[in-house]
Amino acid sequence: MRRRIFFLSSIAFVVVSMAFLAGCNTSSTIPEGLIGVWQTDEEESADVTFDFSRERIVISSGTGVFEYTVEKVEEDKGHLYQSTLYSIYYLDRDGEINLMHLLYSPEDGGIIRFKSDQDVVWRKKG
Repeated sequence: MRRRIFFLSSIAFVVVSMAFLAGCNTSSTIPEGLIGVWQTDEEESADVTFDFSRERIVISSGTGVFEYTVEKVEEDKGHLYQSTLYSIYYLDRDGEINLMHLLYSPEDGGIIRFKSDQDVVWRKKG
């Protein structure tokens, strides 16, 4: 009986793991569509830019320039705007891992929205 329970629980674990992995892709670099400098027309963030390269994120604002190293990027289907949800894990200056959730839509040359503030639209500069 114990063997049967162990066997069934092992099968359930494998099935759940495969289902989870099928819906989510993982990479160690920023996807091609996000690479570039992004800005918004929103007045409160007009002086902020996000510069995504394959392995780095550079955030510039009136308070300074901050550079971060990308550790991992997870890709999943977004729930709005026919988008892709990117979960970007990056290291800060203290070596702590941080997380940024972006919704990317390819429309109009590419648009990103932060999952936490979807009303603000960011577009590629230039």
